[in-house]
Amino acid sequence: MQHNTMHSVEDISAMTFLERELAKDRWDARNIPGLRYSPHRDNYYVRFERIPEVFRPLVKEFARYLLTCGRAAITLDIQAFCLGQFFSFFSERYPGTCTLQALSVQDIDAFVLYLNANASARGLKNVNARVWDHLHSLESFLFYLERSQSSVKPTEVTSRIIWPHHYPRRERFGKQMKYIPQGVLSQLDAHLHHLPPTYIPIVILLRTSGWRISDVLFLKLDSCLEQDGDKYWLVGDIQKTRLLGHKIPITKEVAAVVLAQIAWVKQHYPAEENPKRWLFPASNKAQNRKYKRFLLGDTLAACGVSDTLNHLSVKYELRDEKGEIFHFRLHAFRHTKAVELINNGMSLVMVQQWMAHASPEMTVIYAKILDETMRTQWEKTVQQGIVQFNAGKPAYVQGSKLLPMAGSNAFDPERVREHRQNVKMALGSCLKTAKIVCKFVELPCFHCPAYVLTPEDLPALEAYEQQILERIEIGKQASNIHWIEINQKNLEERVRPAMTLLKQGNVVTKTEKHEREYTPEEWEQRQHHTQEETHE
Repeated sequence: MQHNTMHSVEDISAMTFLERELAKDRWDARNIPGLRYSPHRDNYYVRFERIPEVFRPLVKEFARYLLTCGRAAITLDIQAFCLGQFFSFFSERYPGTCTLQALSVQDIDAFVLYLNANASARGLKNVNARVWDHLHSLESFLFYLERSQSSVKPTEVTSRIIWPHHYPRRERFGKQMKYIPQGVLSQLDAHLHHLPPTYIPIVILLRTSGWRISDVLFLKLDSCLEQDGDKYWLVGDIQKTRLLGHKIPITKEVAAVVLAQIAWVKQHYPAEENPKRWLFPASNKAQNRKYKRFLLGDTLAACGVSDTLNHLSVKYELRDEKGEIFHFRLHAFRHTKAVELINNGMSLVMVQQWMAHASPEMTVIYAKILDETMRTQWEKTVQQGIVQFNAGKPAYVQGSKLLPMAGSNAFDPERVREHRQNVKMALGSCLKTAKIVCKFVELPCFHCPAYVLTPEDLPALEAYEQQILERIEIGKQASNIHWIEINQKNLEERVRPAMTLLKQGNVVTKTEKHEREYTPEEWEQRQHHTQEETHE
């Protein structure tokens, strides 16, 4: 009977099963092949219940499109939530309507006011980020309707409905970044033994690796540790960047913790209770055996780790520099590790590899935290007389004085149109529109592996910095937010980090010294060979 039952289930086509799931008002990511989700969290769902029924099928179509684009379940759920808020507002504003044909810029004005008022009434924080997310979700949805030539799309094009000024000024990621102060880490070390034994190895690996909590919880019993003599590596799959078998060096002490965890899991979890061979499987205690995490063979939940840490912080009064009880965010361990590596002299290229970042730009964000540390160390070095600087800085001469231009075709940076970026380049300016994708504008040469900056280039880089600052000031006078943000990004993420390193006497480059220059042995042989040829 069991054999026949299995065949009856298999006879239902995978497509039919998928269509049944996608027809629901709450999708379960575990039942949708290809839809990425995080088993270490308890939310597997994409929820459409709050969207007015008349518009619900339309949003589901959009969600299907995002699914085929490879978006994760959490992204689809956020989009559904934001669009649900918009359509609830729109349905109240236009009762009985079933299309978006009447949508106008005035409706967006009213929607932004509605979001601000709603957030204020509920006492919500990060109101600007909330408004930004809603507008971005709506704009993406409207673009989708345009491209698919939907019959319900607005009469006006999206660019005439949602304007740049609708988006609030959003704090940059680097400014929002929070890492764990050394004082708090010291207090955590002193009370680490008060954590439940289940969570102690997780916290140790978070601190040691700098990996995301999802990557730590996804470690497997049989493959998480490699050994070569007295050297050990932690090995795991990085979920976000889809890097399989990523490994980093760890100490013998940390390796001992991992080995102890492996032995404990093998002793307390039969194969059927940990079918996926997790290093940190969901609890199999009697009171937890009825929960879905255990029944599905999932890992421990990330929220359990953070809740336990914050309970410890309250109970033993772990305080920050301001004397306030410190609130732990698990991702802060990642920021803290990156800053620690940079502080200890590891190059940004190596930190990028350690953290498994998809691009160097992600790694540069961590270097921004280090600005004050770099400044302090530089001042100490100057006081010691190790680094010599020429008296004063190169005088900046405005371009108008160097290149006087006459006639109606003269370039006036103050009158550049709002939709153009007006980025100050090392030579000249770029007035590209947002539609033109060009990484060279924001990263002139900084992205190139062949580019090298030495302390001798510091005066020119300082002059370039002054040019960008003047360009930003012009943008402020013109109230052009887009212009300001693009130039500010170039300044803060590229130019100033490079200047800081140059002031310390470092060379800024992506290539190692042995790759770009002859080694001492090679150079000596080359010189010797040259001398022999000359003698002959």
